[in-house]
Formats: sequence, C-alpha cells, structure tokens
Amino acid sequence: MRVTYLLTSIRKRRLKEIIYKQQKKMEMNNMIDNEEWITQHDLSDGPVLQVRVNAGENILHIQGYGNEYNRPYGFAHKYHVPLELTEWLKTQDPTHQSFASDVKAYIRGVVVVQYTDGVQLLIDGKGGNHTQGTHFVLDMNTKKPLVQELMDFVNNNELLTEQNMERWVE
Repeated sequence: MRVTYLLTSIRKRRLKEIIYKQQKKMEMNNMIDNEEWITQHDLSDGPVLQVRVNAGENILHIQGYGNEYNRPYGFAHKYHVPLELTEWLKTQDPTHQSFASDVKAYIRGVVVVQYTDGVQLLIDGKGGNHTQGTHFVLDMNTKKPLVQELMDFVNNNELLTEQNMERWVE
C-alpha cells in the first residue's frame, strides 16, 4: 500500500513537472514569435550567435537565435575553454540581452569560420588574442559532440563562414 502511494505521488509530481515545462516552452515560443521580443533582442536581421561575458571561469556560454535546435529560440551550450578567453570576456562590456531572460550579459560579433585546415570561433572585441587585437580566436575541436552540435546549428542557420585558406595561429 505504501509503495503504491509513493509511486503514485512520484508519477503525479513528474507529470506536474512535464506539464510545467511544456507550458514554459509554449510561453517562450509565443514570445519568440512576437515582434516586440524580436525588436527588444535586436534580431530583425535573422539568425545570430552571441556569447556571455560572465559565464564563469573556463566556461564559454554560446546562445544562437535561429531554427529551434535545443532551445525554443534556437541554441545554447556551455563549453570548457582556456582561462585566457574567459578572462578576456570579463573585460568586454555586454551589449545584448539573453534570449532566455532579460539579463544584459552578452556580446555579438561571434562567427564560426571553416578554414581548409580547421574551424575557429572568432569573437569581436577590444584587446583580443589576434595580432590585430580586434577579436579573440579559438580553435574548435569538431570531433567533440558539443562542438558538432554548434556546427549543426550554424550550418542549419547559414551562420558558417567558409574561407579557402589556412586558419590563423598564434
């Protein structure tokens, strides 16, 4: 009797969680289709990538607006990156809101570039690691599952830039 009650209680709680998540997803989908939300997030030009300036030590948080991938607005993942990148990101002033909240903690000017010898993430900003000092460059390991997911998203949203040359190296 007690076991049956516990199982029923767990099922009810799980069902409530599922219903809540579905309601939140529907709310987000309704917001994303809203012109005001698109204007507020500066998305009238279509798909775009942005990175959080303060995601934590060695953590790069990338959000993508476009065709739904793993979020109603498109894409989001956290990546383990060198400390040099996260320290640099802390020096950048956030210019854009999160796609998932009203927090202004992101910068744009994020490009994924496919070169003849690899893939790099380029982030515009002052004082980057590139010799010109105009952006930060990060080599991407396309064999990693999370990087493959990013590549799927950028390919499906026409955000991949292709260059018929070798990538930049320090």
